[in-house]
Amino acid sequence: MKTDSGHWATKQENGSYHAIRLLLLLYRFGGKWLIMISLAPVLAYFFVKDGSARRASLQFLQQLHRFKAEQSPFKQKPGYWLSYQHFWHFALAALAKIDSWLGRIAQDSVVYGGSATFEQIRQSGKGAILIGSHLGNIEVCRALVQTKYPVRINILAHTKHTAAFNRILKESNSAVDLNLIEVTELTPAVSVMLSECIERNELVVIVGDRISAQAPERAVWAEFLGKPAPFAVGPWILASLLQCPVYLMFCMKQTGGYNLMFEPFAEQLRLPRKQRQQVLTQVVQRYAAELERVACQYPLQWFNFYDFWQLPLTTQQKEHRGEHSSN
Repeated sequence: MKTDSGHWATKQENGSYHAIRLLLLLYRFGGKWLIMISLAPVLAYFFVKDGSARRASLQFLQQLHRFKAEQSPFKQKPGYWLSYQHFWHFALAALAKIDSWLGRIAQDSVVYGGSATFEQIRQSGKGAILIGSHLGNIEVCRALVQTKYPVRINILAHTKHTAAFNRILKESNSAVDLNLIEVTELTPAVSVMLSECIERNELVVIVGDRISAQAPERAVWAEFLGKPAPFAVGPWILASLLQCPVYLMFCMKQTGGYNLMFEPFAEQLRLPRKQRQQVLTQVVQRYAAELERVACQYPLQWFNFYDFWQLPLTTQQKEHRGEHSSN
């Protein structure tokens, strides 16, 4: 199946500020059923319009189905109906972010399914890095944790595409403290700022499943669902520089609530100069294996709607492809 090989960072945010605001106002004041009725045609429109995201959804679901074979969570090869449900889960995840910051998600609906709890992380008395992903809903995790614990959680993010949604989130609850740090590349100034966060025993969240927006070629390849995929090196280099504990973090929606999973990854990540590439490859493969494990349990909560297994085309490659197609 053909998929677009553009960079994830070039995809534009679907929907204007006013459209998103209208939907969220309907949700906040009209309740669950009103927004469900309103969402269906809107989501159908984007499903038809955004061909690249639709193809990427099918690619992921079908690859997972092939990889799991007889243990696949799907009874048959995924098609457009399952892909539409994939989009639907993405929309519900966005609404859940609002719910979490409005206090609509009860703490007793949250279970800790990992080998560590947030309480244990805080009792260590150390700052730490939490490696998240676009699998599940780390924003819900952060809201639930900050509601219960007096802790500052800083998120390194590429916020250009979610500016409208973040603005509405802040408007929905003036107490929302997003603590979003826009980072396009890891500079010495960013490293110093984050070191100060760690020294104050704060937490730093960064996703590990998307390659760099500035230098996508600086990726490490690892097996994911039976095929090599490019993964970012930045989170792991950052972790080695900050010299603090590293945890993996997942927040997955399940029947009746959420499953928050924290997995200890390294007490301190070290990347020896002479063996740096080798160790980086091992580290990234460990992360990819955990990402794969959770993705197979919650496949419809995978929210990377682009060709995950390819590097984006360079400008030169795009021009060459255009010349070839015109001949």
